[in-house]
Amino acid sequence: MKHSHGHMLLLMFAVTVMFFVVALYAYMYGATSQSVERARVARDTVISEEQDQAQSKTLSNILATTRNDRLHLNSFFVSADNAVSLITMVESLGKQSGSTVALSSISTDIPAGATKGTVGHIHIHVDAHGTWGSVMRLLDLAEQMPDATTVSHVRLVNESSGGQQHTWGESFDIEVLSLVTTSAVSSSN
Repeated sequence: MKHSHGHMLLLMFAVTVMFFVVALYAYMYGATSQSVERARVARDTVISEEQDQAQSKTLSNILATTRNDRLHLNSFFVSADNAVSLITMVESLGKQSGSTVALSSISTDIPAGATKGTVGHIHIHVDAHGTWGSVMRLLDLAEQMPDATTVSHVRLVNESSGGQQHTWGESFDIEVLSLVTTSAVSSSN
């Protein structure tokens, strides 16, 4: 029996070693899995940060290359607070062209009390009289205005009768982009 007792001890030792190896394997597998997961998260974080930096650099480049265009952007709008200068400019086109100019209506689609940044239009209806050359020059000057201007509904009428000098009547609409540049202030009285 001594002999079988030795086998039992050896068998128990083998089973114990096997459990120890299995437990060690399970522990190492878990530790390796956690390590791989942490490495994956770290890699994803690095990739995300690199993409963010690349996007930030791209946006910085766009910002730098469009600086002049952005500075020029406001020149396409007439400040809603400064529509008088636009009206004066349109009236001065008459003198520049040699035509008689009358503004028969002026309106805007920007509501009163609009917030800063609101974009709309100023509409001006122009009636003019003069020679063919002067009314054509007026139309050309209106189309060349520095703001984002649209000229539409052009109508030309020969107003000459009898032996008079040839005179022409012209009417057209001017539409200019307008921007509210200051916040509306509400007074509580």
